[in-house]
Amino acid sequence: MANVINTKGNNVMDWHALKEWAIVVRAVEQGKHFILFRKGGILDDGFSVASNQFLLFPTFEHQSKQYIKDEYRLEYDALEVHAPVDKVVIRSAARVASYYESGDKAKLLSLDRYHIYNDLFIDYRMQWNRDKPVSVMLVRAYRLEEPIVLDMAAEYYGCRSWIRLRDTGLKIKIDKPIVDDYTFEHIKSSVDKIMSMDGGAS
Repeated sequence: MANVINTKGNNVMDWHALKEWAIVVRAVEQGKHFILFRKGGILDDGFSVASNQFLLFPTFEHQSKQYIKDEYRLEYDALEVHAPVDKVVIRSAARVASYYESGDKAKLLSLDRYHIYNDLFIDYRMQWNRDKPVSVMLVRAYRLEEPIVLDMAAEYYGCRSWIRLRDTGLKIKIDKPIVDDYTFEHIKSSVDKIMSMDGGAS
């Protein structure tokens, strides 16, 4: 498994960005969250991995305190209070280390230690588009050397998973990973073991 992100295309416009709850992005950047559960937004036709590496685009759209663990709710409130107006600040990128699709609630619940969602979130995610499995992405996150500050554009709004950023002339500079190799390999091994009954990792 490669432990680095390919930075051949380092212009902002060369990268996909995945919209994710701001509180989740913060937890990813703190090394507390490694699993993203997706089914696609209202404006998506299901969910697929548009790129194996991407920027993490923090959003407050549809973010809900009732679906995160109690110990993260004060930080949730602080993020809401200090949310930038008409701006977005991107501080990290991620690479998909393993990908699964599953409708097995027991398996999804078994991943509890690797994310900040509570059990209600798993129910919520499974009930949305019930005929489709949940996409489970184990991601490894990397800090950016410098945050990217963008004006919010009309195309960044809306319930969709993936967006492309406008050409601002800004460059992507990847710093080191959030967690060390040994820690992440241990997490990956555990997640792959839990999910192995659902098929092979990609």
